[in-house]
Amino acid sequence: ALTACEKEIPIDYHEVDALYVAEACMTQEKTTVRLSTTQPVTDNSRNEHFVTGATVVLSSDGWVLDTLKYTSQGFYTSDFYGIYPFTYQIDIDVDGHHFTSTSTMQQAPQVNSFRFVWKNVVGERFLFGDLKLQDITGENNCYFMHIYRNGVGYRWAVMTDEHSPGQELQQLFQCCTQRDMNKNEDDALRDGDRIEVEVRCIDRLSYDYLYSMQVMDNAGTNPIQNWTGGCLGYFSAYHVETFSQVFHLTDIEEEN
Repeated sequence: ALTACEKEIPIDYHEVDALYVAEACMTQEKTTVRLSTTQPVTDNSRNEHFVTGATVVLSSDGWVLDTLKYTSQGFYTSDFYGIYPFTYQIDIDVDGHHFTSTSTMQQAPQVNSFRFVWKNVVGERFLFGDLKLQDITGENNCYFMHIYRNGVGYRWAVMTDEHSPGQELQQLFQCCTQRDMNKNEDDALRDGDRIEVEVRCIDRLSYDYLYSMQVMDNAGTNPIQNWTGGCLGYFSAYHVETFSQVFHLTDIEEEN
């Protein structure tokens, strides 16, 4: 007779000091900073660690523009908005720590079209979101694109105009397969889903950070630093365009 025994193996997690995380965005409408801290590996709660009591200052070319006001849930806001092509700086002082990041405001992206299309890939039908942009001529541009489904992030990507400056750019988002939809998988789009597409024209520093996030699982590295002083996260000044639609199966185009 075979018997099995179970033995609890204690794992010695080495606790480290929590790190600050700042997600800062300046658009053509306002400036927002969300400040939090990382969660210890032994903390099983779902509570987010928001930070209050920080001093968050927005400046440009050495001129202080505003001190952001705390609202709630780690958010600090200002009515100051970005103007192309000025460079802006955010300084955060909290509990004896000082963090700084800069970003340059970009022009408005131009969306030419967005559609859902079926494509046959190795004998299987895949649903793609097909986004086309008209690149801004006369400068090097970077873009961030995010698809939301029913208010929740669904797919995102970044790209540059390095290989097609001044031309129409295309970004394909792989959504799901026909088989996923037939099985009603959680990640499959459903008839009636609310789709919102957000397109940002971003500076190179923001692109480098977001691209490093996009590839970090395959590269086995952390995102590159976007703040001085050891703060995680990023600051991006960008012009954003959004549009929405309702997803209908009958609207999907077929592409051979």
